[in-house]
Amino acid sequence: MSHKVYDFDQVIDRHHTHSFKWDNVTYPANSDMLPMPVADMDFVVADEILAAIDQITSHGILGYSIVPETLKEAAQSKIARDYKWSTSLESQVWIPGIVPGITAACAGLTNEKEGIITAVPVYHPFHLVAGWVNCPLITFEMIKDGDRWTYDFEDFERGLQKGPKVFLLCNPHNPGGTVFNESEIKRIVELCAKYHVTIVSDEIHADLRLRAASEHISIGRFEQQPIISFFATSKAFNTAGLGGAVAVIPIAALRDKFIKASNGFFSMLSRHSIEVMLATYASGESWLSQLLPYLQANHDLLYDFVQSTPGLAMQPLEATYLAWIEYDEAILGDFQKKCWDAGLHVLRGEQFKGRNFVRLNFACPRSVLEKAINRMKSISNG
Repeated sequence: MSHKVYDFDQVIDRHHTHSFKWDNVTYPANSDMLPMPVADMDFVVADEILAAIDQITSHGILGYSIVPETLKEAAQSKIARDYKWSTSLESQVWIPGIVPGITAACAGLTNEKEGIITAVPVYHPFHLVAGWVNCPLITFEMIKDGDRWTYDFEDFERGLQKGPKVFLLCNPHNPGGTVFNESEIKRIVELCAKYHVTIVSDEIHADLRLRAASEHISIGRFEQQPIISFFATSKAFNTAGLGGAVAVIPIAALRDKFIKASNGFFSMLSRHSIEVMLATYASGESWLSQLLPYLQANHDLLYDFVQSTPGLAMQPLEATYLAWIEYDEAILGDFQKKCWDAGLHVLRGEQFKGRNFVRLNFACPRSVLEKAINRMKSISNG
């Protein structure tokens, strides 16, 4: 395992790399826009990942690939070690990405009358998927409980009574940053069991926990329930552009439904995604163990600014690098537009069904975050 010390302060120019984040076609020409909307990081990946890519390049052939047993076993071992869930290899279905996996699950398990339920605010594909697969959407509210976001469980049950077939869980939660605790997970399981609802769980942020006390509890540990659990290394290890994910579906009949719904839609995993995932499972922990304290320090810098600024507020994140910042329109007006005009691109809360919020990605070198904070200061002082 590498003992390299990684320099997350290094600023790397991502312009002109076909970056969805940095080469946004809506940015004014020659602008100094700071892009903080899209959930990828502005950090170089681990050496072992780069070495895996270099090995493919030197070999020179990019044909179709199969998922090797070594990758299946590596994912199984990580889930057992880090999330305390013993799974079988047979329960795995390898897919190119979690969003298409969620879409396939909803397509296979819902219909025009029996739809999906999810909490809001939430990562936008969770509510957009209803339109993609032509099924009803039921939402319920998240509420503040002390210094964290959680579910309004009474509102959740009212929604379940409307007859959805699928509950979409985002854990850790995007954009709220919540790592759901054991009592919350058990309550979700009990309610979904009571109303015969299948749980579809996106756990892509599980390794991005910023607080040592926040244990990730995979809801799939409750195997008596029909549950589809999605895992990927791509978010925590900054390889989102390569894709690659695994669905863990212990119940065979449910697994068959998912596979049937996805037939013909999913591409095979590329050799690059397979080798990168293998390298990540084998050697990524050194890089991640250095990343997390850096993200925590960035979080704290941003949090202190928000807390000291009239008209802004946020709950401290338990996980992710996506700050969910509330603004008072009476004090700050249209804060998202003002950020844009000041050269800072953050996502508008309505995209996640959250009014008067913005989401800001702070997975960047500290100097870049300081520049973003200064631009927000100029708005609040104006």
